[in-house]
Amino acid sequence: MAITLDTIVNKVFKVVKNGYDNNEVESFLDEILEEMENREAETEKLKEQVAALNRELEQAKAELAARPTEVQAAPVQAAPVQAATARHSESFELVLSKAQGVYDEIVAAADARAAEIVDKANQEAADIRSNAESQITDLTDKLTALRKQTADYYASLKKVVDAQNASMDQIKKLL
Repeated sequence: MAITLDTIVNKVFKVVKNGYDNNEVESFLDEILEEMENREAETEKLKEQVAALNRELEQAKAELAARPTEVQAAPVQAAPVQAATARHSESFELVLSKAQGVYDEIVAAADARAAEIVDKANQEAADIRSNAESQITDLTDKLTALRKQTADYYASLKKVVDAQNASMDQIKKLL
C-alpha cells in the first residue's frame, strides 16, 4: 500500500491499555506529514522544471527540423547552424540530466531523513516500553511487599485477639 498524505492525515490508531502516548504518535505523524509535503512540493517543482526543459528541447528539435531547408538555401552557413543546434541539443540534454540528478538526490535525502525519523521514533518507543516495564516490575514488587506486610499484621493482630480471648476465658473461669 502506498502511503500518501491523505493516508497519514486520516490514520486512526486503536487505543489500548499500556499503548503508546497519543500525543507522541500524533506529533510523529505530523513530522512525517510535513516531510512528505515538502518532498512532494519539491518533486512537483522538479517535474515542472523537467517538463519545461523537455518543451525547450522539443522546440529546439523543431527548429532544427525546420532549418535544413534554410541550410539547403544557404549551404555556406550549414556547418555553423548544425554545430549551434548540436550544442543546444547537448546543453538541453545536459541540463535535463542535471535536473534528474538533483531530483534523485533530493528524493534520496528525503528518504534518508524519513528513515532517520522512523528509526528515532522506534528507539523512543522502545525506551518508553522499557521504562514502562521497569515501572511495572517496581510496582509489582511494592505490591507484593505490601501484601506480605498486611498478612504479617493480620497474623500479629490475630495473636493479640486470641491472647485477649484466652485472658477473658481465664477471667470467666475465676469468676
